[in-house]
Amino acid sequence: MANEGVIKFDFYCGDKSAIIPDALFDKINPVRNKLAETGLIGQYPGGLSYGNISIRNENPGHFYITASGTGKTKKTGKKHYVKIISCDIEKNFCKYGGQGLPSSETLTHYIIYKLFSDAEAVIHVHSNELWGYLKDKVPSTSKSAGYGTVEMVKEITELYEKGELQKDKLLVMEGHEGGIISFGSNILEALENLPNI
Repeated sequence: MANEGVIKFDFYCGDKSAIIPDALFDKINPVRNKLAETGLIGQYPGGLSYGNISIRNENPGHFYITASGTGKTKKTGKKHYVKIISCDIEKNFCKYGGQGLPSSETLTHYIIYKLFSDAEAVIHVHSNELWGYLKDKVPSTSKSAGYGTVEMVKEITELYEKGELQKDKLLVMEGHEGGIISFGSNILEALENLPNI
């Protein structure tokens, strides 16, 4: 897990004062903290954080996501979210705002919002048990696609184009052990799409 938690894209902070609005924070934060309580978002014994959650802003293309390294925080506040202003897949680049750094999974969240215009929330959790259970039951990205990479974005796009993501709104990251992504038209649907929560 030496490479876990590393941000694999270039980024630039365009607005350090950006903060998640109350209405979005009130939707996302209880779900985020519930996931932390159950261990689906958290911290490994070595100190690395895992898991993240995001919610779409009213402005098309913008969304708020838990900042890098916040998995270790049991109860998050507004300062633990950053605003994603734009992403450029070809350039492997993200422009953001806020006090923290963008999650290493920002590009994965971005492509789901781009592909699914009705998606309001994306959740990325870790559970080896759930990952093993789902591996042969739901769409999976290939073993060669690392987390937070352009390759992962391309894999998810391919699954979408094959029509494999539209039903369950759930996928397993084969090359990111324990990694599972769910999404939905609202934050509660994204949560409900994860089995056994």
